[in-house]
Amino acid sequence: MIVVIVFIIMGIGYFLMLINIMRTGEGVWGKPSIHPLLFYSGKISQFICWGFLLVKSLNPSFLGMEFPLWLRWPGTVILCIGTVVLLLSFYDLGTSLKYGIPESSTQLKTKGLYRYTRHPLYLGVYLLSISSIIYFPNFLNILMGLCTMSTHYMMILAEEKFLAERFTKEWNDYKRRVPRFLFFH
Repeated sequence: MIVVIVFIIMGIGYFLMLINIMRTGEGVWGKPSIHPLLFYSGKISQFICWGFLLVKSLNPSFLGMEFPLWLRWPGTVILCIGTVVLLLSFYDLGTSLKYGIPESSTQLKTKGLYRYTRHPLYLGVYLLSISSIIYFPNFLNILMGLCTMSTHYMMILAEEKFLAERFTKEWNDYKRRVPRFLFFH
């Protein structure tokens, strides 16, 4: 039941962010940061992976496999942490939140969670995918999670290149101070 509540909270947070963005007259779509086939397949695999987690929490015998409770609890804890990270990232990005690279002018985000990691939104995506894999360690779900994480890593590299071009000095200073993911530069 916790998983369902967390997904509802995540959905509400995302919906409120969309309303905020739409009020500015901007959309949520940017330019894919990597080849469109990879970009969209990464997004689709993300939602499949997270969907497996939600379905498995609603129906523990989904696909005829029940996994022990000791796997579900760590998966649930990581889901909660990942959701908080994701929602705070949405808030920190504000109307700059886009699927892909924004085509309008933006500013470099360095406040909130962006003080600790250059990519908190992707950290949230990774945590939710890892949560799903732990909660439901099915071959297809593991494959979807790995596809999600690998394509999103390619997106990170492409977005860093974009940020370096758009905010050269400011980006280089920020990059020197803040790790890509909490502990890894």
